[in-house]
Amino acid sequence: MKKMKHICLLLAAAVMMPACTDWLDIRPLDRTVHENFWKTQEDVESVVLACYRAMMEGGYMGGVILNGEARSDNTIAGKITADPDLERIMNATILPSNAYVKWGDFYKVINYCNSVIEFAPLAADIDPNYTQGMMKAHVAEARTLRALAYFYLVRIWGDVPYIDFPYSEDTQEFKIPKSSGDSILALMAQDLDANEPDGAERYVLKTRGYGITETSQARINTKGRITKNAVRALLADIYLWLASREGADPGLYQKCIDACDRVWPDILPAEIVDFSMVNQDGWTGAELGLHSNATFETRAFNYLYFWKNDYESIFELQFDREKKNGEVNSFYGTNGAFGTLSAALFVNYDKLWLEKDDNNKPKDLRGRFSYKHPVSDELDDLVQIYKYVVYIYGVSANGNVGAEDVSDEVYFPNWIFYRTPDIYLMKAEALVEQGRLEEALALVNVTYKRSNPSAAADLPFAEYSSQELMRELVLHERQREFLFEGKRWFDLLRFARREGKSTTMLKYLLRKYDANSTSIIQSKLINMDALYLPIHQDELKRNTVLVQNQYYLENVK
Repeated sequence: MKKMKHICLLLAAAVMMPACTDWLDIRPLDRTVHENFWKTQEDVESVVLACYRAMMEGGYMGGVILNGEARSDNTIAGKITADPDLERIMNATILPSNAYVKWGDFYKVINYCNSVIEFAPLAADIDPNYTQGMMKAHVAEARTLRALAYFYLVRIWGDVPYIDFPYSEDTQEFKIPKSSGDSILALMAQDLDANEPDGAERYVLKTRGYGITETSQARINTKGRITKNAVRALLADIYLWLASREGADPGLYQKCIDACDRVWPDILPAEIVDFSMVNQDGWTGAELGLHSNATFETRAFNYLYFWKNDYESIFELQFDREKKNGEVNSFYGTNGAFGTLSAALFVNYDKLWLEKDDNNKPKDLRGRFSYKHPVSDELDDLVQIYKYVVYIYGVSANGNVGAEDVSDEVYFPNWIFYRTPDIYLMKAEALVEQGRLEEALALVNVTYKRSNPSAAADLPFAEYSSQELMRELVLHERQREFLFEGKRWFDLLRFARREGKSTTMLKYLLRKYDANSTSIIQSKLINMDALYLPIHQDELKRNTVLVQNQYYLENVK
């Protein structure tokens, strides 16, 4: 009992303060360490938590934000002068020497995950307190984090090396060629399908610490670690990606829907938002919520992005005072200061927001809260991103948003990978591709109306009665819902894969460039291969069987 209590305390400390827990700093997995490690459940859990800690590194988090947002039509350069490598990325002038095209931190996560997958069963054979159920849950967790890392690698670089074993000795072969990105993700989908039953429903602690109640600490762990619902969300996302390839099995869309449907029983009615006021007897702890339109204005943004670990969240990476989210601060800013990115102007003035007020401001609360509204439509009127970096406290009579600047000394935003609206909108996209348009529109209306309390009626089916119109509506609704959450570029890329060309993608992307740049950008990105990053030159030197991505091999000298 004393040992288990010690493990729980370590777990709480690791999730809350990952940077100051030395036991999370994994030593090189050489033979000596292997012989003295992997003896107990605690050993395994320390490496599992190191997987999350590695995701917080700049290369991983920077890759998520840069490729999801900086390359997309959501952002332009901010007031802080961007470094030359970032400017080249945003202008599609990308060289293999660019510091932002390194993939090392993604593979670091994968190596930790591979270690858990291979060595956790050894610890279960030795430690009598480490049950098969606990071990399988750890393996399922590691397989999911590995799948997430590969999902980013494939969407950013295309075809990449596939490594499914840990590097524990210097003598191991490092020369591994690229594998097809889609074949890697098909393997990851098989992994997730097979391991979903072994995943945890939720995480519950029996101890309290650091001034946090048992209930809130359990919620932090449930949102901050992989659960069954996180597995299902990632699985749906991967199936949606695989289905978008020309000639793909259309049955993959149904698999996406099925994965979403397995989350559905845990989504409680929208009117239940303050969970602490509801009798929770009989709940599993895996319940999810969706803020209603009655509470979206006053609660949702603060609960989701400031207070963190909201019931609407499915999985988010935990940051704190000891391990700050430096990439969000760098890209989005903090304490009233711009980061290297600004919201693109068209985000405010484009038809993206279906209804405007008399001051030409969006009625949609996501359009009001996600960024500061410019005073004009001049190109030099940069727009600060609010999501993740400021505390929102209301909308005045003239439509202005009250936003309190919060110093980075007291505010450490988590990064949300999946939340309940992902389930609605991934399923809606899959339904559109099956031709089930009215069902898809019903799901879009849920997320749209809760963000538009003044909307008198649903978006009418008569205005979205074709597959083409519904595709565009879902794409726009995803942009509205997930502004600056690292999804936009990947959404556009999935759309381009489905079309087999980048024409529609460019229609959106080119809006953020001035007239002098559009023809140059278009000439580059009309080539589908140019939508993926080059392999960094250092990787090509280290792994001599790697071949540079085709576009950069032919067009970049």
